[in-house]
Amino acid sequence: MIKSKSVERELSPEKTEAILCGAMQEFLENGYAGARIDKIVAAAGVSKATVYRHFADKEALFTAIIQRMAIRTNLFQQQDFPPLQEKPVVFLKGYATRMFDNIVQKPQDLTFFRIIIAESGRFPELGQAFVENVEKPNINFLTQYFATHPKLQLADPEVAARTFVGTLIHFMITQNLLHGGDIMAMERDRLIDSLLDLIIHKNETNL
Repeated sequence: MIKSKSVERELSPEKTEAILCGAMQEFLENGYAGARIDKIVAAAGVSKATVYRHFADKEALFTAIIQRMAIRTNLFQQQDFPPLQEKPVVFLKGYATRMFDNIVQKPQDLTFFRIIIAESGRFPELGQAFVENVEKPNINFLTQYFATHPKLQLADPEVAARTFVGTLIHFMITQNLLHGGDIMAMERDRLIDSLLDLIIHKNETNL
């Protein structure tokens, strides 16, 4: 998979933002297959040489947007480990709630996620970029958390992490991307609380 160069070091923040905003606009309007570098250049107000000097192709631009989307929204971003004396249910509920809040507050990112899903059949590298930059770091982080927290005794921390993340993503897809909120209505707090019960067998006295 082609990765962009370190754009923040080689481009000014203003030019970086202009290029990625122009690319985001073009991808949202025309999808990945229909996006044109010339239109991205025009929207960004920079030269084509500047774009190609720092981004090899559309895939590099798309990947850079995914990377910045993850950082900007904290959607699945890794963070400092919480204090181990903090109750797991408190940390994990806050973690899931922040994820859903960020989705609601960033409808453009949700639309971009829809493009990733729609285009990944023809361009698997786009789905791989999302998994590599967004989902994998989140699962790795939660796996480590489940494995090292002294109050959790999970048989398979990685399966627990995948179950946790997968359930939240499925909820987001059915409720927000597939417009299934009226068909499969459920309050998100009910989902999160029950999910935590299933994964860590919540005990109010010690967890």
